[in-house]
Amino acid sequence: MISDLNYLKTMSGGDSKFIREMIELFRDQIDEYKAIMPELLHNKKYDDLSKLAHKAKSSVAVMGMSQVAELLKELEILAQAGNNVDQYESMINEFLEQSQLALVELEDTY
Repeated sequence: MISDLNYLKTMSGGDSKFIREMIELFRDQIDEYKAIMPELLHNKKYDDLSKLAHKAKSSVAVMGMSQVAELLKELEILAQAGNNVDQYESMINEFLEQSQLALVELEDTY
């Protein structure tokens, strides 16, 4: 499993409606990231990419996606410094791919 909803289950007291709403919010955020991140990369707006990676890191952490959160943390730090630019595209693609897989997983569960 890519996601782990234990945090959400604990935080919500097991409220299925709340968890479904959080999954829907996550889906909307992923759609936003999918549209914006490649554009920021293409336009070499690395500082903005770093900020968006930071925001995305919080989103995936809530869904219990700790490995993806670590990937985004690395992207955030690299983009903030403008280092290893050649790695950003693959990191963004990995984040988006894992997020899509998690959404399928979450929709099957809730």
